[in-house]
Amino acid sequence: MEKEFKLGIFSPYQICILLFRIALTLFVLHCISEALINFAQVRENFYQDFFDAINLDEEFNLTAFYSGMLLGMASFLLNKLGQLSGKRQRQNWIILSRVFLFLAIDEIFQIHELFVIPELRQYVHPSLASIWVIPYAAIAAYFAIKFVPFFISQGRKMSQLSLASGVIYVTGAIGMEACNSWLVMAGEISRQGFWYEAISGIEEFLEMTGIIIFIYALLLALMKRQKKLSFKFLIESN
Repeated sequence: MEKEFKLGIFSPYQICILLFRIALTLFVLHCISEALINFAQVRENFYQDFFDAINLDEEFNLTAFYSGMLLGMASFLLNKLGQLSGKRQRQNWIILSRVFLFLAIDEIFQIHELFVIPELRQYVHPSLASIWVIPYAAIAAYFAIKFVPFFISQGRKMSQLSLASGVIYVTGAIGMEACNSWLVMAGEISRQGFWYEAISGIEEFLEMTGIIIFIYALLLALMKRQKKLSFKFLIESN
């Protein structure tokens, strides 16, 4: 016996506004919690556990899973577009789907932190203190060169939204990370201080915003192919 559950009917705009409001709420809570910790010295165990759960600079917590969920959602939509596309375009959508799946896993498990070698921080330019920035920037540049023509071929709106989302995401993921590293190495801020955590929060918020814009573009592309969107969940029971 199968039980079918249907999601309510929402437009791509409504879906992405909801996702954005959640991201904005998490960012505001992150900043408030860091202000309480650094300026009001609130460190009781109960509050600390809550602050850790919403800290945008931590792993394996609520905010990390939300960011990973957004990337996973983009991966799912890319895969769906691949299924609905012709043979020539299917491969590009599937490749992008796998890239976003990796990014989702990386966001949750912080794989890129394996590229951080503390001993090398004193030998490199401050903006490159986070060693993972170098390979990730190179990979991002490669995929940008490879897929920009592909997105342009998908129409003006898709190309504009994809470009905007990419710029915002990279600004957060690489730009703000490099900015934080530079400020720490220059002695302007402390790694344990409010401003370091605030900039880290901006980094994560920009990443989430970039992905939400990309999700919006993908939902519009799916609607163009399917006329309407519907997602069903089937649960089998004996």
